[in-house]
Amino acid sequence: MAKRNIPATTKSKAPKVPPTTWTAKRAALVAASGWVVAVFLGLLELPSKVNSFFNEAPAAYKNVTDLVLLDQQYSGVWTSDLEGWIDATDEERANSAVDGSPVVLRLRVYRGEVEGELFSGGLEKNYVYTRLMVEGRKRWGGTIDAIVYDYIDGKKAVLAQFELTLDESARLPLRMKAVHQGLHVLPEIIGLYRNDDAFPDDLGGINVEFYKKTLKRFNPDPAPLADRADHKQSG
Repeated sequence: MAKRNIPATTKSKAPKVPPTTWTAKRAALVAASGWVVAVFLGLLELPSKVNSFFNEAPAAYKNVTDLVLLDQQYSGVWTSDLEGWIDATDEERANSAVDGSPVVLRLRVYRGEVEGELFSGGLEKNYVYTRLMVEGRKRWGGTIDAIVYDYIDGKKAVLAQFELTLDESARLPLRMKAVHQGLHVLPEIIGLYRNDDAFPDDLGGINVEFYKKTLKRFNPDPAPLADRADHKQSG
């Protein structure tokens, strides 16, 4: 019986994978697992981040809102004092030295509402306090209507009413015009320029000299004791 020739079968071998491929796969797995861990940790931290956001969001919103609604053109410190302004003209110096000057004004204009403080030479001359409060409102056209006031016996007392108009093309861009005043505490018209260092915390306060004069006017010094004794003897 003849033998059948059966072809020999060869076992196929798996293709060899270069070491670099295994390294790349392993790195991908590590990276993927790291990403998963990072996401998981992020989810764990999410509640605290959410709480932090809700805690900080109102303050952040207020800061942004303040920046948007705060009138940057008017808000700040303004002064008529030209000391140190070496290129000021003679006319500018004369206009800044009118009766009631100098004027130093700190303003905050927010949502059209005006508040601030004012120091003036007129207050130094005619009132007990040289630094008083300011409040007012900005019109649609840009002009500010404001008052200088104090509290007397617990009631608001208006010492002066004035207008502020901004002209950015002028060297002293903010014009102050007194509309009405019982005492002469403000110049009739004066120009102001921006100077953030012009209103230190210790500027103004109680007008000691005016206070003394007022006391002397309403409470004259009594006659000396010797004069009163002589008056009794002569009577």
